[in-house]
Amino acid sequence: MMDSWLVMIVLFGSVSLAGILTLLFDSFFSKIKQYVTTIGVSFVLSLICIHILPELFANTAPNLGVYLLVGFLIQIILELFSRGVEHGHVHGHEHSHKEGFDVSNKVIYTLFFGLCAHAFIEGIPLFIIDDFQHHGHTHAHASQGAFSSIFFWAIVSHKIPVAIVLMLFFISAKIKKSTALILFFTFAFMSPLGGLAGIFLQDQNWFNFLSVNLLAITSGMLLHITTLLIFEEYHNNKDKVKNIFLIIGGILLGLIIFS
Repeated sequence: MMDSWLVMIVLFGSVSLAGILTLLFDSFFSKIKQYVTTIGVSFVLSLICIHILPELFANTAPNLGVYLLVGFLIQIILELFSRGVEHGHVHGHEHSHKEGFDVSNKVIYTLFFGLCAHAFIEGIPLFIIDDFQHHGHTHAHASQGAFSSIFFWAIVSHKIPVAIVLMLFFISAKIKKSTALILFFTFAFMSPLGGLAGIFLQDQNWFNFLSVNLLAITSGMLLHITTLLIFEEYHNNKDKVKNIFLIIGGILLGLIIFS
């Protein structure tokens, strides 16, 4: 697996760069955000179906399907706070960012809490995948390293569109720029922070049997986001044909790169 510090730097840096570019070129990113989100989520879905879920269920741990559903339900609860930012829009604030809108601090910080909680949880398995595979005897070591990298790139591909949407939301809400940057960089750091927590928990004996279940929960959360957004995009009658091609393109991209 990639060096843990390199993983955290790339994860934090890619999300931060996406946010900074969005802040500088907000009009451009407002136009392309739905394309980036649809392709990115379809790309992640292909990795989930082709690699992550097969590797997960190759493990002998019991009730993994239950934990997958738990992750699905956790994401539903978190979206009560995040208002659907993970899907490429903010529920209740879906008009053009140039129009702007008034939003209460309560909405801002509950949305921020939901996104940070999601990012932290999905970051925890980043450095424990090799460990649970070793205990589960699922594959050879070369396959373990490949799987770890695939999970990492799935997280990065998911986080970049979220970063774009979040920064556009901050701009539309007319939040003070310094406040927006503090909130955004805190969000960007949450997945690496989850990874650090995973490294710490890896050394705790009581956590060993939970590691694979945690990956199942995280996979369930990602599965909810990817499938829901794809269904939303598919049923968008205005751009149905275009969205179908974007979805197919994202899936094929995942298959080509990680086949």
